[in-house]
Amino acid sequence: MVGSLAAFTQALAEWWDIFSHPLFGGVDAWWNPAHLTLYTAVATTVLAVYMGLRVSKPYPPPLSVSPIRFVNVAGLKLAGFGCLIEIVAEVWNASAYLIFHKEPIIPAFILLTLGMLTVNLGIVIGLTIEYGMIRRNLIIVRDTVRWVTALCVLLSFSAIWLMASGALFDVGSVYRLFLLNWAVAVLMSLLGSLVLVCTKRVMPRFGSAVLVGVLFNAVSYLFLTVYVHVIPYVPWGLFALFIFDLVSVWFSRWVRFAQGLVLSSVVLGLLFWAVYFPFSRFVFPWSSSFQLPTVTVVVGSSVGGWLGNMVYTRLSSVVLGDVALD
Repeated sequence: MVGSLAAFTQALAEWWDIFSHPLFGGVDAWWNPAHLTLYTAVATTVLAVYMGLRVSKPYPPPLSVSPIRFVNVAGLKLAGFGCLIEIVAEVWNASAYLIFHKEPIIPAFILLTLGMLTVNLGIVIGLTIEYGMIRRNLIIVRDTVRWVTALCVLLSFSAIWLMASGALFDVGSVYRLFLLNWAVAVLMSLLGSLVLVCTKRVMPRFGSAVLVGVLFNAVSYLFLTVYVHVIPYVPWGLFALFIFDLVSVWFSRWVRFAQGLVLSSVVLGLLFWAVYFPFSRFVFPWSSSFQLPTVTVVVGSSVGGWLGNMVYTRLSSVVLGDVALD
């Protein structure tokens, strides 16, 4: 749980760093506030992974009476490996800055993003297993722990979406090339569907996708209106995710839930302009009308939905064996 909070803070630090580039004239030293926040979050994640791997009992007796002995270390080693990647990337970036006084160091940024995504993937795997077992009373906990675990799951999924989309948005806004922006839009559409379909597989009740959207839009709204001073706007992304959640419920009446989610992911492509508003307004203006690029974005969202369903199924079968999460 501490790891999920730290990983979400890493996502906040990444967005802070992206939006701080103009303030520092494109050169942001290794010691600026956004970087210091990231260093603190990485250190906290390392500590959380270390403490998690040292745990020898599933829960202290006052919190849990479990019918099975289960130590949730799945994903912790992956998260630890991600922390190692982040440390290497930050040392590389800081050393390059001290030697060459030049930013941004693109390879180090890519490596850092890969490390952050690896950390969050590890955290999500661990929390997904734990939440799934709590839901099926394989681990008995208090209601407070159940709700906190659910919140941490939502934080982790939103952190993955924030990290990957933030990096893609940064590329799309810096390099104003139509073909590159087109490819970035398709990747962002694929990413959104992948994250939201996985979220719905873990938390199938209506509203889980909207809650992830609330976290995603709250972060973007905070940085855009408070930090960059963009005029307050209507977060249309929440409306798009509400439609996705609603359609997935409707499809589940006619087909299997997993199949319904893949079909529902088309909605995210059709409403791409709203899902990523206001970024889509400035970086992908063509997405507001139905054109050839928009069609490929819809295809991307469909592929993302299929991948999200496949990733969930494969990971749950590999990690839990015969214990199904859904």
